Amino acid sequence: MKILNTLSLLSLAVIGSKAMKNISSKELVKDLTIGWSLGNTLDATCFETLDYNKNPIASETCWGNVKTTQELYYKLSDLGFNTFRIPTTWSGHFGDAPDYKINDQWMKRVREIVDYALNTGGYAILNIHHETWNHAFQKNLDSAKKILVAIWKQIAAEFADYDEHLIFEGMNEPRKVGDANEWNGGDYEGWSFVNEMNDLFVKTIRATGGNNALRHLMIPTYAACVMDNAVNNFKFPSGDDKVIVSLHSYSPYNFALNNGAGAISNFNDGSEIDWVMNIINSNFISKGIPVIIGEFGAMNRNNEDDRERWAEYYIKKATSLGIPCVIWDNGYFEGEGERFGLINRSTLQVVYPKLVNGLIKGLGNSIKTRTTVRKTTTTASQSQPTNDNSCFSVNLGYSCCNGCEVVYTDSDGKWGVENGNWCGIKSSCNSASRSCWSERLGYPCCQSTSSVVYTDNDGKWGVENGNWCGIY
Repeated sequence: MKILNTLSLLSLAVIGSKAMKNISSKELVKDLTIGWSLGNTLDATCFETLDYNKNPIASETCWGNVKTTQELYYKLSDLGFNTFRIPTTWSGHFGDAPDYKINDQWMKRVREIVDYALNTGGYAILNIHHETWNHAFQKNLDSAKKILVAIWKQIAAEFADYDEHLIFEGMNEPRKVGDANEWNGGDYEGWSFVNEMNDLFVKTIRATGGNNALRHLMIPTYAACVMDNAVNNFKFPSGDDKVIVSLHSYSPYNFALNNGAGAISNFNDGSEIDWVMNIINSNFISKGIPVIIGEFGAMNRNNEDDRERWAEYYIKKATSLGIPCVIWDNGYFEGEGERFGLINRSTLQVVYPKLVNGLIKGLGNSIKTRTTVRKTTTTASQSQPTNDNSCFSVNLGYSCCNGCEVVYTDSDGKWGVENGNWCGIKSSCNSASRSCWSERLGYPCCQSTSSVVYTDNDGKWGVENGNWCGIY
């Protein structure tokens, strides 16, 4: 044990060439439960304050979020998330025409984070985000097409051997930035631009070979919005059953997104959510066209009880139609901006456990019982909640947690989530001081994880915050 270091433990298993399941996107989305977005991270841009040539990967943290870790994704997976959107801005990280060569260090870092997500056994969605070259004006179309083809050819080549757990999303909210029609559903110019770019994206990926011939792809409406005019003028490709419509909906607007006049903090009316789901159903779901709501959320207004009710209502409606949803988390919790933070990425503390509770409750029986597989260069083990009778939850039909992290408290007791299922926190977790065999070897006891990543003659080992710890 002592000759191993943290880096060797955390180094990820290389995802080699894997057989791609030849299933339709309509079938694929059935396996997606609830999703989480790594917002304001790889999509951050600091062109005026950073020297991208000197440090090509510094932009990951330039909007205030910390460097992304594998443990963050393991934590999210344990909470029940199995779909991970990775918004990524490529501008500033590629060279000049005609090759538009992506910086090798940036591509490597993007791949590392994609692997973090996939190592949970879940799904990753990789896109292009916050670009300026694809604003939906006719005058931009020719140059935008050249850049889109060049960038996506390189991304597709990098991930050609990845299986169906990696999804590509062609564009994020393509629209006429700064125009009067930017957020009102678009006009003919904008619709035509988006349709042509979507068509080119699909053809580009399909032509790159490897598993990309069967890659599941997401394409947006104008601005990824659900307004009638954007939806009615959207062209969905025929003859390809591995394409998904990408939509965003922060609804109800005044509760979820509005940060100005008219904003409200109480959720008492789900009619706007109902309207959104009816539009999606009538235009796509009822016609056999799969949809992922790639962004949704409700910002913090010191109203977690209302957000819990909102989350359950929203997810219940979407789940009834077979629509997976990916919540937006930009890592911001306070201040005057868009406060969509959910989990503290430094401490891995769930800042708003009731909101997570609402998301999970909204899924109902659709959330799948999963074992958590930790991929490392040494060994991978599985962990599941135990049916130990030493906690209150057994009498309520729930297992006891292996770990001690509390994500929700009610009149029954303290609750955690492991492998996507609720479990009760054992009374032993309340002990002020706990000890285990690893302490005599100079390593702490694991406090919140029960996931075994290595076993030797001393016992079972886990990792917390990049450090070895002993499993009780």
